[in-house]
Amino acid sequence: MAIVTKDPHSWFVCKDKKGNTQTVYNNERYEHNYPFTFEVNFADIASPQKNTVTLYNMSKEHRQFYKKGMHCYVAFNWGKEKKILAEGYITKIDIPTSDGVTESQQITFTEGTDYNNVKARTLKVAKKKTVNKTKKVNVTTPGKWVDKAEHYKSTEVYKRGPKKGQTHEVGHIRYKKVWQKATTKKKRVKYKATETKYVNKTFPKKTDYKTIIKGVASQAKIKIAKIDLAKNPKVKRPFTAKGKPLNLIKKLVADTGSKMLYERGKLVIINPKTAKRSWFVIDDQDLIQPPSYNEDSDNGKGEGTWEINVPLVPEITTQTGIIMKSKYLKGKYYVKAGQHTFDGENPQTQCSLASL
Repeated sequence: MAIVTKDPHSWFVCKDKKGNTQTVYNNERYEHNYPFTFEVNFADIASPQKNTVTLYNMSKEHRQFYKKGMHCYVAFNWGKEKKILAEGYITKIDIPTSDGVTESQQITFTEGTDYNNVKARTLKVAKKKTVNKTKKVNVTTPGKWVDKAEHYKSTEVYKRGPKKGQTHEVGHIRYKKVWQKATTKKKRVKYKATETKYVNKTFPKKTDYKTIIKGVASQAKIKIAKIDLAKNPKVKRPFTAKGKPLNLIKKLVADTGSKMLYERGKLVIINPKTAKRSWFVIDDQDLIQPPSYNEDSDNGKGEGTWEINVPLVPEITTQTGIIMKSKYLKGKYYVKAGQHTFDGENPQTQCSLASL
């Protein structure tokens, strides 16, 4: 069945932090025939794709609405229902250019959120421990009255013996009350304290991979829209999460025979063997040109990919199943990568197909 290519609609929607929205809308009808072109990329890798939208003859007021960091999306459909091709955040706004007749401005946005720069330290968790410590404190002794010894001498006369009648001095002690001032001294005392140390997040043995992946993603604030693992083994010993979170998740995903990629701006983990969202039949009526074989591409099986061009199909993205019924190519394939493009006249989808 041929792809129906009637009543094209396209949208470029951008929203600022205050919730204000600007929509560029084109259905090739009066007052809704605003020309803009786009190039939307998709691939089965865990790095977000960069996409571009080119706007033409836009007023200065509307042009100034766009700012880096704004959320945006491109949608297209053969009909009124909006189908999002990609969404993400504006990363670059080019300076407007003009050929003397038409003024154009290109906006680049990166799909989803790029987590490559999330630091390894985000996997550190606080651990509290009670420890014995000592510290010096000032101890004040209050003032008080005390008895103070006082020495004095008196002259006395020997009353007997060979020195009878002679004088001599005799020492005596007497006590009197004196005021002792308050004193302050430093004294070392013991006390218990709670120390907070930051250690790498650890999972106990027999924890399954899905739990670890979700735990690492949650700790690093990485949003994963879907997790569908090909297998979900358990670790045989305690697992310590180390390194940059995205790289760690990639390794864990690979160990389960699964794949992490971006799907319409959302980071997902899929089972390559079963995670085909839908199947599309492509025949010679749909093909814009005969399929070409790319020997340089490696789909993991030591085989190349087939490149096809068809009218834009919004539903096609990475891992979509394709049933080829062309005289040039027959069989079941899945989409590894591709582009949705619109040059102002011809909406097209280009796909790299790998055999199942």
